Amino acid sequence: MEAQTFLQLPPHLVEDSASNHGSSVAGDCFDDDFLSDAGRESPSNADSLAEDSDDEAVAVSSADMARLRAMSYDRSRDLSCDCDDDKKHNANDNCDQTRTRPRTGQRPQLRIQDVDLDMGDNDNAYHPLVSILPRGTKPVRLVGEGAANAVFEIKVPPGSRVGAQFQGKLLRVAKAPSLGRAPTPSDYYLRQQEFFVHDIQPHLGEHAVSQELVVLHKSGIVDDLNAMLRDMNHLRKPKFQNSFIGHASWGFLVEDMRPNGDDGSILIEFKPKWLLQSPSAPKTAIRCRQCALELRNYLKTPGAKSPRPERRPCPIALANRDCPQQVASPFRIAPQLSDLQDDKRLQTILDKIIHHKAIRKLRDCQKSLDHSGPLLPPTNLDFVVAMTLRDCTCFALIPSGDGEEIKLRFGDFDFKDPQKKFNHWRGTEQDLIEGGFYTADWVVCGDSYYHPPSLCSLEWSGDPRTGDAVILLMEENTTKHNRHSNCQNNDFPSSAKTGKTVYRHTADLAALHKGLEPFKREIEGALSDSIYNNPLRCDPR
Repeated sequence: MEAQTFLQLPPHLVEDSASNHGSSVAGDCFDDDFLSDAGRESPSNADSLAEDSDDEAVAVSSADMARLRAMSYDRSRDLSCDCDDDKKHNANDNCDQTRTRPRTGQRPQLRIQDVDLDMGDNDNAYHPLVSILPRGTKPVRLVGEGAANAVFEIKVPPGSRVGAQFQGKLLRVAKAPSLGRAPTPSDYYLRQQEFFVHDIQPHLGEHAVSQELVVLHKSGIVDDLNAMLRDMNHLRKPKFQNSFIGHASWGFLVEDMRPNGDDGSILIEFKPKWLLQSPSAPKTAIRCRQCALELRNYLKTPGAKSPRPERRPCPIALANRDCPQQVASPFRIAPQLSDLQDDKRLQTILDKIIHHKAIRKLRDCQKSLDHSGPLLPPTNLDFVVAMTLRDCTCFALIPSGDGEEIKLRFGDFDFKDPQKKFNHWRGTEQDLIEGGFYTADWVVCGDSYYHPPSLCSLEWSGDPRTGDAVILLMEENTTKHNRHSNCQNNDFPSSAKTGKTVYRHTADLAALHKGLEPFKREIEGALSDSIYNNPLRCDPR
């Protein structure tokens, strides 16, 4: 049996630290895209600690102890990268980073005694990596959940001597694996923490929502969390119903980014996504990677509840002072506030968020870590980190007072297993390319032409497009056409002429006709002041 080492933690931790929680508000920001949850990991029930003798002494395996010490060692080092250096923002377009952070397979091999985990009384001596959840801690409410994780507001017992260290924090725990999915290793939480410390914090620094491991062993919290989920199961989204928390011994404490009561503050939450065009996108693309993905998702699953792409932010428009005015509205990151577009103060604040230095830093890191794109991705950790940074969530807490600073953090940095995700990433890129979603000028349903329901910065940039128009021909989903087939003018509507590249796709045409009505092309060239009437688009005639 593996030797056990006791980790003695004092009752008072010295830092009010937090975590990449994925979401501090209810929503779907745990999911990397709405079509697939493949590759997300959950811990198995095999994770457990040896029985402890009291609430403050927790038995941790010597292997886990070594990993905790290594993480502590790395936190004390200056692990920085050059890709997010503000001084190089405008001067270094290629931005090839020189790393001082340790890489996989090159992390320090430390003896247990090399790093002292006893935090002592010096507040500057140590940044804690581990807390212990007191017995009697109870869940207050479910804050948010996704396919792999759930976030709860918790309350420690009144009068707890460690209560102060849990103030302003939420508990993030992983769900048990669903039926048919292989159980994941018992070191899930330690592996996620290592990824965060080694590969996320060095890039984003203070702009990453920090995270702290918490020991749940013997707190009894997991049973209470699952009881709460069972009681409210009928109120949860259908895709999350009947999913529950695994009986792991670890969790994360995460910073609570929600507005504080009735002080007038507002939380804006959005995904920055791909802040630069995909390196493997077609050279003729008139749509960025994310806008192409949003277009594909909407056309294939139209409906009243499906988000239309033009209502989502275009990532290329973020931190871009040269963005075309047609797509530059700052309210695109906060569509729930669109009724307040005449509020100049709010418009100014949202504009500050869009052009925040942290967004530029995130963009530079995405560029530095991936020069190939997902069509032929390099099988290295840098690419995995790049894809993680393209799927993170931005939380911006807007204060009530004009003189107060906006609090902006990035979260949702779960490590994605490359063996599970590479095929998914490659397949999505291939679908966008071969399906014409990057390059489409028009959507055709029946005899009607529609402007694609997207507002991408690339669509409104450059010279007027000439040459063959690219058509997405939507057909009823009972047809047997190959959705990726590229055919020229065969069985195309009678109004079409030669010189078109046609991509056939299937969808619910009735729902699609209704959703695309605002985007219908004017008959016989009638003039229109609609924002969707883009003069740069190829003429379909």
